[in-house]
Amino acid sequence: MTIRKRSRWRAAVAGLLTAALAAGVAGTAHAAEPLVLDHGHIDAFHVSVSGGELQLDLTEDVTGRGVRHEPEDVVLKVKEQAWDDIPAGFPGTPAAYVLPLTQDPDLIWPGWETNATAASGYTDVTLDITDVEGPGTVSLHTLSVFGEPQSLLVGGGYELPAQIREARPTHTHAQWVFPEAGDYFLTVHARATDPATGAVLTSGEETYHFEVGDAPAEPVGLSVSGLADSYRPGDPVELTAVPDGATDLDDYRWYTRASAADPWTESGDGDGAAYHGTARTDGEQVKAALLDGGGEVAAESEPVTVHVVDDGGEQPVRLTVGGLAQSYRPGDTVELTAAQDPPGGDGAYRWSVRDPGGDWETADGADGASYSFEATEALDGRRVKAALYDASGERIAESAAVTVRVRADEEPPPGGGDPQTPTPPTDPPGTPDDPGATPTPPATAPPGPAGQDPDPAPACYPVEEPSEEPGTSAPAGERVVLDHGHVDAFTVGVDGGELDLRLTEDVTGSHVAHEPEDVLLHVKEDAFTEGIPASYPGAPSGWLLPLTQDSDLLWPGWDTNGTAGSDYTDVTIEITGVNGPGDVYLYSTTSFGGAAPLLEGGGYQLPGSLREETPAHTHAQWTFTEEGAYTLTVRAVATDPASGRSLTSRTAEYTFAVGELPDDATVRTAGAQAQTSTVGRTADGEPCDLSDDQLAGGAAGGGGSLASTGSDLPPLALAAALALLVTGTGGVLYARRRRAGRA
Repeated sequence: MTIRKRSRWRAAVAGLLTAALAAGVAGTAHAAEPLVLDHGHIDAFHVSVSGGELQLDLTEDVTGRGVRHEPEDVVLKVKEQAWDDIPAGFPGTPAAYVLPLTQDPDLIWPGWETNATAASGYTDVTLDITDVEGPGTVSLHTLSVFGEPQSLLVGGGYELPAQIREARPTHTHAQWVFPEAGDYFLTVHARATDPATGAVLTSGEETYHFEVGDAPAEPVGLSVSGLADSYRPGDPVELTAVPDGATDLDDYRWYTRASAADPWTESGDGDGAAYHGTARTDGEQVKAALLDGGGEVAAESEPVTVHVVDDGGEQPVRLTVGGLAQSYRPGDTVELTAAQDPPGGDGAYRWSVRDPGGDWETADGADGASYSFEATEALDGRRVKAALYDASGERIAESAAVTVRVRADEEPPPGGGDPQTPTPPTDPPGTPDDPGATPTPPATAPPGPAGQDPDPAPACYPVEEPSEEPGTSAPAGERVVLDHGHVDAFTVGVDGGELDLRLTEDVTGSHVAHEPEDVLLHVKEDAFTEGIPASYPGAPSGWLLPLTQDSDLLWPGWDTNGTAGSDYTDVTIEITGVNGPGDVYLYSTTSFGGAAPLLEGGGYQLPGSLREETPAHTHAQWTFTEEGAYTLTVRAVATDPASGRSLTSRTAEYTFAVGELPDDATVRTAGAQAQTSTVGRTADGEPCDLSDDQLAGGAAGGGGSLASTGSDLPPLALAAALALLVTGTGGVLYARRRRAGRA
């Protein structure tokens, strides 16, 4: 029988990713196995200039914040739940896998970013998607303010391959459509032009892998391990059902029969993949089955036979091998020990090894019940077993073979562990030095071998994080005026056990932090929109900041990813008061047009509360009905889902100037610089000390393989970049009509 499985590396990476998600902060090395991302914010096409060269990589906020990867090190998983019915007039009709324009926390949210080119002069960027391999045609589009599909591709249209041009630095998301399940591979390179000189930089070619839906998987088998040579009446029989590959199925059933001639009956001694029986009848048979979601048998093992020997009270000797760590690094010492059960008794030990691709051979260097050797990469997969012989040369007992794993490219977890799939069944009888014996399973591995720290310090990774200090504060009576670009108005994080509410922006630098009172958010006259449909908030006209970025306007949203390294991840942003000449509406749109509420309890009008149950980065559509100054009173509350404890931020005030700026406004438009620093973090988000080499390299100097946020430039270069940065971030996504009579 067979079962459907995921590939081994995918299951292993899923475990690593789970740990990273729990931590919220993780540095990354060049991946030995691809990282699978199946949800969260991803800038798939991240373009930057470093050392005079154009770089194309991928950044994500899933395993950390702004973590950079080589594209081939990542698999972008489009889950089955992305399948959706599509109305006429939209790409992909009548149904397809859809990654929406607005973030769904259960799905990946891939976009692209070219902001890191801003200070280089090479600000006119074209993403050239030259080839798409897969079972169907991939479509890419955005939506107008009122939900109509619009092209993002050079020359129009929706289908890839094609080109995407961003004439100015920008951060953009799109709606992706995949018509069929399967693997899609996009071949992409970037070109960046200096508008002043016409000089061009071209990146290397990269391949992006999207795995869409639940594609058919390879079949695997099921076997039973743990059977001893023989048992005395009443001995426990401990068995384990082992699939020979990773699987999502977990409904195991156990069956027994008194002999090969009797019918099978379901046993009550099964506990999932484990069987806890008792030796009663010589010749009793046991088998395991694995059921699918419909209750059908997806896999079934061959039966094993329990041999029960009544020898008048003499208990048979069992032999096990202990001391095996789950993995070793090259140069570690592997120290194994054979143990008898019951202990004691005379006899001579013989050790045998079988290296990958070889045959069983007598082990060199064995010393009685102990055997040690140096781990090397060539010995990854070595099988080792021990046998016990009496004075006449008759074998008394033989252990199960254990497998030695040597990992050259990764740090083993604390305790010498390297989580693996369940131990496969031991070698079948009849191999050299194994004439018919049915081995027992290895004992549970104790901490690492002698000479190796049983609980080594966890690896420390360099991570570039926003500084604890906000951006340069404005002098008394002055404010930083922001009238375009990416702004996370409500930036929530946990700092020193307190909840912090600030404003961050990518206009005067990268991830520049401010106290909200030090910033004036200017909604320019260009935002005025006539003809708002009656089904949308703010109809029939108002000052509208769109859900998708317009490079000439503010693009305000909120970000709670700063809580990810803490327990306080369930965040509510409470907008408790709105003081202004008109109404303020805040909402999103659906994938196929129509307003969608974001406020708790529904509705669109502020005051109201925004809840993000898990760390998120969100943007919305804003509408102000009248010209003038609006003050929003805001605080954040973050709750620990496990304990119910909460943290509350201070109450802050945000000011929006809609239309013309006040005549008496004393403002400054630049001067704050990005506040970031390189710190050490373990994989579970705890602070740690970086080595001198890591500090010298820094997060940004990791060649794209380390966590990175913000600009690739040193702080002094940012000041020179401000003139370029204020030109905006984003492409024009829709046309807007001005009010008659306004300049």
